[in-house]
Amino acid sequence: MNRRVVLLVALGLALVLIVPAVTFACSVCLGGADGYDPLTDAFNWSVLFLMAMPYAVVGSIAGWIFYSYRSAVKKRGLLKKKAPALRLAWNHKESGR
Repeated sequence: MNRRVVLLVALGLALVLIVPAVTFACSVCLGGADGYDPLTDAFNWSVLFLMAMPYAVVGSIAGWIFYSYRSAVKKRGLLKKKAPALRLAWNHKESGR
């Protein structure tokens, strides 16, 4: 490795070990582990909801498409009454039944 890179990494590790308060701070909210802060808690929950929203939108669209497909097939009479959504391979020899 380059000597300069090794020196910079060693300097960064030494700085973190010398100043332990830097390791307790959150990189986004700058709140340490001192205690309960309602603003920090609200910020964390808002980030959680913002991260979950795309999954909720895509899941609801996929569910709507699945429901529409099943109801259209049922209207045409192509779907049996108790047909499973996913057919699994079943080997009667190995099942013991």
